[in-house]
Amino acid sequence: MTVSDPAADKLAIEDLVNRSLAGVMRKDLALWGNTWAQDAAWKIDLLDQPARGRAAIVSLFESIITRMEFVSMTAFVTDVAVQGDRATGKAYSQELIFPKSGGVKLLCGCFHDEYVRDGGQWYFQSRVYETLQRAAIVDPPA
Repeated sequence: MTVSDPAADKLAIEDLVNRSLAGVMRKDLALWGNTWAQDAAWKIDLLDQPARGRAAIVSLFESIITRMEFVSMTAFVTDVAVQGDRATGKAYSQELIFPKSGGVKLLCGCFHDEYVRDGGQWYFQSRVYETLQRAAIVDPPA
């Protein structure tokens, strides 16, 4: 077990979430994928069961993100509790989604996160997404 500064751990976890957001906005599979532990789990409302393992999680993300022209995603982290090399927290997020099929979607939600430190680096061990609000924004006729 690693003993460290709680403030440094919180900053490192916030950085983890920020790198994940950057990976989404850049459609950077490597950047986004490297935020996950090898044996992680990701549960979103599109799935009956969580995706398990980094490779499966990245494959699922790729199948989703390739249908998007662009995604603007922001989040803030709260409720971080660190116990040695494990931690929990929440990340409230807002997404403006521009599908290749047209239109714009707004998605607001909360990630219920479990984090793990491995080799001095924090990773997502588990993310369960809770949708708080969803809306389709229709462009007015020209």
